[in-house]
Amino acid sequence: MTFSLDLTKPLSRVGLILNLVFLTVVFSAISWLSFGFMTNTLPTSGAHEAEQAIAQKVQDETFSKLKSAAKGKVFDEKAAIEEARTKGLEAATKEAKKVHHEAVELWAPFAIFLLLLSAIFFAGFLSIALLRRVNDAAASALLGFIAIAGAFAYATFVAFEPFLTHHDLTKTWAPAGIIGLVLFLPLFFKGENQGHTDDAH
Repeated sequence: MTFSLDLTKPLSRVGLILNLVFLTVVFSAISWLSFGFMTNTLPTSGAHEAEQAIAQKVQDETFSKLKSAAKGKVFDEKAAIEEARTKGLEAATKEAKKVHHEAVELWAPFAIFLLLLSAIFFAGFLSIALLRRVNDAAASALLGFIAIAGAFAYATFVAFEPFLTHHDLTKTWAPAGIIGLVLFLPLFFKGENQGHTDDAH
């Protein structure tokens, strides 16, 4: 069975490739979606609400000042409301960048947490596939340990790629992902059904 959490089930080279591709696609998508949600969707929504609150506050204050200044005079309420609304929108626009930045900072830790979870689960599932391949190829425990270390390096790079891309660090950290692949590459060249053959003897 190609996809399984049972470590006793052997996994061929093709099966390992399928697991690698499938897990990479799934967890890469999860990371990009969660990062986008936490750094764009939620902050934008929060910033919009904050901007509305700022605009409303300035609008109310401006209207009150205009009304107070018009005591003893003819008060043009319609013009005052329009002027207050304009002042409110100007204030919101002026604070927009700051408000959005604060909203992003608020959700940033949660974005990192979700990427970390993605990396852990990705590495875990990939490690299971690698251990199944180790068993099938009757590879040494050392090779298995090295492969798992590679799985964590590769999974971490893939999971954190949205964060790295956002900060223009992808090229800097790309070697980590490549090294991870290289560490479990030997398992692709090991024989198949070796564990079963050894048991038969």
